[in-house]
Amino acid sequence: MPTVKSTIPNLRDLGGVPTAKGQVTQHARIYRSAQLGSTNSDALSELGVRTVIDLRSGPERVSQPSALPDGVTSVTADVLAARPDGVAARFAQALSDPDYATRILADGSAEQEILKTYRFFVLDAAARAAYRSLFRTIADPANHPVLFHCTAGKDRTGWAATMLLWLAGADADVLEHEYLGVNPAVDELFAPIYAAAVERGIQRELLYPVLRVQGSYLAEARGTVEREFGTIQNYLSKGIGLDDAVIADARSAIVAL
Repeated sequence: MPTVKSTIPNLRDLGGVPTAKGQVTQHARIYRSAQLGSTNSDALSELGVRTVIDLRSGPERVSQPSALPDGVTSVTADVLAARPDGVAARFAQALSDPDYATRILADGSAEQEILKTYRFFVLDAAARAAYRSLFRTIADPANHPVLFHCTAGKDRTGWAATMLLWLAGADADVLEHEYLGVNPAVDELFAPIYAAAVERGIQRELLYPVLRVQGSYLAEARGTVEREFGTIQNYLSKGIGLDDAVIADARSAIVAL
């Protein structure tokens, strides 16, 4: 029988991650997940979550509202405010036409769109504002424990987690390992989509670039940060617009001193 906590899809604790300086990120302080839905209020209470940061778009929040326990603060941080018709929505429409879906999946078009989205996460003003809200929320100890999520908990959420762990001092291999670690949970979450696609004659493997995360996506976002800003600290300061005190407090929130 699943535990209460395990009912939250794609739930991960950002604790226990090693940094290059020999430190370890703190357990039970910051969580990430897929959308919460209407049945996970007890699980959030069991985790002791005080604040939920919702990275989803307005239409996503309307179609899949979250039921939160009394006393839990909800923070809306819409990463895709400037792109409400995201890749996922266009992909869902494409599945109704197997020939078209197979073509855009096989020729790399879908993968290129996702790479573009990851650059968007770094450079778009609305996305920066959303991540600024996330970091400010996490920087305040009164908000802990914090859980942040999007729909599947892999792209918007994955980039947020990467930035936090990068700030904490995790090296590139660790960042990629943590980023890719969601794929088994994502496959489980998307099992109905895989099944429907196969029924329509679309090979399961063709869906991986859209439904899973790939190292190339993370490399695109990290490379954009490094080309444009040099370091994660400079990006958080000059790109996202956080002052030094908030950056330091966000790092303290995740790193065990």
